Formats: sequence, C-alpha cells, structure tokens
Amino acid sequence: MRLLIVLGLAISGFALVSCEKENQERKVTCVQQDEYEYLDGFNKDSMCTSDICTQYLAIWKELIQEKNNFSQEFLDSHIELCYSELHSWRDGISFRVGYKLQIGWAIVYILDKFIIKIDAENLHYASLDLPRGTYLTKDKVKVVVDNRVFGSRIKKITNANDLQYLNMESALNDLIEFSGVNILCLSRIELDDDTGNLILEAYARYVNEENLGIKGTVDLISGDKDVHDRPWMISSH
Repeated sequence: MRLLIVLGLAISGFALVSCEKENQERKVTCVQQDEYEYLDGFNKDSMCTSDICTQYLAIWKELIQEKNNFSQEFLDSHIELCYSELHSWRDGISFRVGYKLQIGWAIVYILDKFIIKIDAENLHYASLDLPRGTYLTKDKVKVVVDNRVFGSRIKKITNANDLQYLNMESALNDLIEFSGVNILCLSRIELDDDTGNLILEAYARYVNEENLGIKGTVDLISGDKDVHDRPWMISSH
C-alpha cells in the first residue's frame, strides 16, 4: 500500500511538472503599438491634379459606388482620399488611388488601381475587345476591373455603418480571450478581399518556442474570430 502511495505521488508530481512546463512553453510576448500606427508609411496628402487624373478619379468614384452600392453620403462620410497618381509601366498607364475607409473607430487604408491606357503593341486580353494605345472610357474601365486586367481592382467594401465592438480595446480583448493566450498585440486593420468586411489582426510570439508565433483575427462587422500558430520569421505581423 505504501509503495502504491509513493508511486501515485510520483506520478502526480510528474504530471504537475509536465503541466507547468507546458504552460511555460506556451507563454507569449509582443510589443503593443499605438492604435493607428499601422497607418504610418502609406502614401497620403499627394493627389494628382492633372486633367487625366481628375477624369479617372471621377470614374473611380462612380465605379466604387456602383460596385458596393454606396450612396454619395456614405462615400463622403466614410472615405477620405489620400493619394492618386498615373503610373506608366511596360503594359501601359495605370491610375492609382489610395484612401482611408473609416467605419466607427476602425480605419483601413486601401489602394485601388486600374489600367487606363494599354500599350499599342500589347496583345494580352484580346478576347475582351479593349482598345490599344488610347485612353479607356468608363465602360472599358469597368471591363478591366471586373476581369482583373493587368491587376486592375476596385476593392469590395461592406456597406455598413456599425461595428460589433465599441472600441479597439474591446475587440482586441475579445480576441485575446478567444485565443487562450494572455496577450495579443494589434498588427493592423485590413479589408477582407472576399467579404469586404474590416478585419482586426493581432499577433504575439511564443517565448520558449523558436520561430513560432500566434496570429488572431476578428471580423469587426460579423464578430467572427480565428486564431492559429504560424512561423514567426515569415511574418510576425
């Protein structure tokens, strides 16, 4: 009987040490940035004012409203223009426009772009019957955006005025509780390419596990959350 008790205590002690070791191995750490620090570094306060830029900015405004069923009021209230330019490259000339989308407290920087003049010698996308060597009309711009011609895109954005969370702190705390770790630090807010919803991303690094981190996301419109481990050196943010 005494032997059984000793064995039982030994097994319990081993289990306790193993549990403590496991808890130690799963500790995480991260450095919390300022709430909107992720917006630093984006192009802003640089709007092209040439006639061509003005023409295609107007076309972009019409297409983004049509694509996402925005009213003019939504566009004026939630989108702040930051940057636009004409970009000449191998396949022609593209128009780029960068802007901030803000819904409630959440802000995301978005870059839309589309080709506006295809090089006269370029034979790609022949089946779409796009003119070459001349500036595209709005109807043709819509064709290039819908078909992602030369990487053209206007992002899908959910037409919503309200978020699931009152502030960034409550969204992050809900994600931390869901993750099962003691801390996550804000990385950025991004736009989900499929749903058009705003997504808060957060991360941390495991203290005692080499090259391993954790990334969590929470959909600020739907409240859906996801957490998974990932290699740290590939992308900590």
